[in-house]
Amino acid sequence: MSIRLVIEPAFSLAYQRYAGFAPGETLRLYARTSGPGTGGLFYAIEKDEYMAEDAIFEVEGLRFVIRPSDFWFFDGGTLRYNPLYGEYGFSFFNPRLEE
Repeated sequence: MSIRLVIEPAFSLAYQRYAGFAPGETLRLYARTSGPGTGGLFYAIEKDEYMAEDAIFEVEGLRFVIRPSDFWFFDGGTLRYNPLYGEYGFSFFNPRLEE
């Protein structure tokens, strides 16, 4: 199964700037639930290794990987960075999740 995800170059570069990740590193994207009682989901990122079944996106020197169990959350989405908000300018939007 393939996954359609747009990771804008500014998103990758901002993670390198604000989170200290370096070109060549692998970052795992995954869906995470928010606090008790909220019922919300959001994306999370952590440094990791890729596995053979992962979807892989190479953007501005970083390798972003997603496990098949999280494809449903990211498929059709876009990860962006807005420099007006500095280290808080990261966003994820997926119109398929709004249906």
